Amino acid sequence: MTDSRKYRVYPNDLDLRTAFSGVYEHLQRSGFAEDTKCHCEYVTFRLTLSDDRSLSTRTSQEFLNLLPQYPRPQAISTHCHWQKADAEIHLSIDLRRSGIDASITAFDLMALAGLHDKIAEVFGARNPEVEKGRVARYELRPTVFLAHRFDEQGRRYADALQRFLRRLGFEVLEGEGYEARDIPEKVADRIRSQDILVCVVSEGDAAWILSEIAFAKGLQKYIVILVQDDLPFKKGIIGTDYEHMTFPKGFIEKAYTDLLYALPSK
Repeated sequence: MTDSRKYRVYPNDLDLRTAFSGVYEHLQRSGFAEDTKCHCEYVTFRLTLSDDRSLSTRTSQEFLNLLPQYPRPQAISTHCHWQKADAEIHLSIDLRRSGIDASITAFDLMALAGLHDKIAEVFGARNPEVEKGRVARYELRPTVFLAHRFDEQGRRYADALQRFLRRLGFEVLEGEGYEARDIPEKVADRIRSQDILVCVVSEGDAAWILSEIAFAKGLQKYIVILVQDDLPFKKGIIGTDYEHMTFPKGFIEKAYTDLLYALPSK
């Protein structure tokens, strides 16, 4: 059985040698010895020091001896085998600045669970709870259809939003300029393909917005509407089942905090 766990947070001043030593000492106290003669091609202890340099060893002791010399590598990737008379454990720990991945393969479920607990303890690894009320990342894919006017102001708002959303890891598609109430099939297909509809209401006729929102609501899309705050766009005009926020004219960036809260969590 393989149990893999990811952690997004660990102390930025973590003593890496102490943490890895704690894991290996836990295995030794449990009666396991490192299998330094196994022929698994994946066994390695690799320190990535920079984009163009890394160091690798084949044993945990050599690895632990390296860590005091390089206490802040860019990344660490380890895979090793431990065994005792009646059991074997395959252990992988990958550490980056963005988090820790730990994967354990073992037949003894108690040993597996205990080792995961020890990893979380010695690395101070954890996953902060997402505040209740936010959209869970697994309910929606990070895909956005961005609706906006195709005049100068609308494009300026859209360009700023696209940069913001893409830096957050969202795929962003747009439609094409049109003024009619009927949605072109190309635009309809793009709305269908994305999980989230983000509309920017700026000066000008908003009939197309109402059409796209109604279409997206019929598809049960997640809808976010950003409205320039000096426009008479009433929140209840299309119902209330969507996220609504305003921004000052010319400063759509003022809505980013609210938008970040409304979008699916990462």
